[in-house]
Amino acid sequence: MICFDCATHGEASSAVAVCVGCGAGLCLEHAHVNPRWLTRTMAIDRTVSVEPPARVVRCGLCTHAEEAAAHPAASANERRAKARP
Repeated sequence: MICFDCATHGEASSAVAVCVGCGAGLCLEHAHVNPRWLTRTMAIDRTVSVEPPARVVRCGLCTHAEEAAAHPAASANERRAKARP
């Protein structure tokens, strides 16, 4: 499989991962790896983080979309700043 982002730029790099969001193949340069903290419920309804964290691999577009969804006010301000002349 070839990296989708590299292919859009006319390059042919081997993909080493698949984006969890869109399914695009990614090379090491374009893969964004982030921790995903899993939890479990213990006695008396207590939530505890599990070590080590899992990992999530996303492309740049899905990473940006995930960050925008987590911080909608910040992304709205960025859009307004880009729209200004």
